[in-house]
Amino acid sequence: MSVLRTVYNRALSAESRYWIYKLRHAKEFQHLRERVYRHPKADFSLKGCAEREAIFVHITKAAGTSIALSLFGALPYHYTAWQYRVIFGHKAFNRYFKFTFVRNPWDRLYSAYSYLNNGGWDEYDRRWAEKNLADVATFDEFVLDWLTPERLYSHIHLWPQNWFVLDAKDRLLVDYLGYFETIGEDFSLIASRVNPTASLKHTNASPRNDYRSVYSGDAIERVASLYGKDIALFGYQFDGLKRKRVERGGLVDDV
Repeated sequence: MSVLRTVYNRALSAESRYWIYKLRHAKEFQHLRERVYRHPKADFSLKGCAEREAIFVHITKAAGTSIALSLFGALPYHYTAWQYRVIFGHKAFNRYFKFTFVRNPWDRLYSAYSYLNNGGWDEYDRRWAEKNLADVATFDEFVLDWLTPERLYSHIHLWPQNWFVLDAKDRLLVDYLGYFETIGEDFSLIASRVNPTASLKHTNASPRNDYRSVYSGDAIERVASLYGKDIALFGYQFDGLKRKRVERGGLVDDV
């Protein structure tokens, strides 16, 4: 069975396999699009996406909780853009306004580390931190000794951001790229199209120092290597940003 599974996974892309799963579980996907799932911290639902014809690709640790609750009143999970293409279907996906927010990779990684080290969102995060971070004494040790290319995928908060917005052929699947660093300006522009009465509420922030004060030179270089694609794609430097904008399905310098 494991051999057949390996052949199946190699023969079909992750998106193709997700389409097959949808065909076999149509009611599950209908409920996903229509229902509200209650949680003590915040409700989860994709109803607002269909109602407002807008999809928010929620990249972890990029102020997504605040943005989603402000615009939709519920959280949309952490689906990738290509997963949304399956969930809503090609026609609706192409018609809907699709947007995301990205964040400086050095800042985001320190935020993720601090968040998980302080217990994260739920029991899963807490247990993951206990298993993986209990013997990590400092952030520098986390970056230089613990974090490897393979471990980037051990928790969703560590995933490269491009994984959320590119498909298997590296095609960009969002219409607007917002930046954590200019969240007020970008949120206002998005809200004018998605929910004109919305105002940005700040939630789920991690208490921590300025990221630039905790990085050693070696750690800066390590993150540049591990998250090089994000840095180049979205225009980041350690302490700087050259904004990009979406144009004809790709990203160009925002001059």
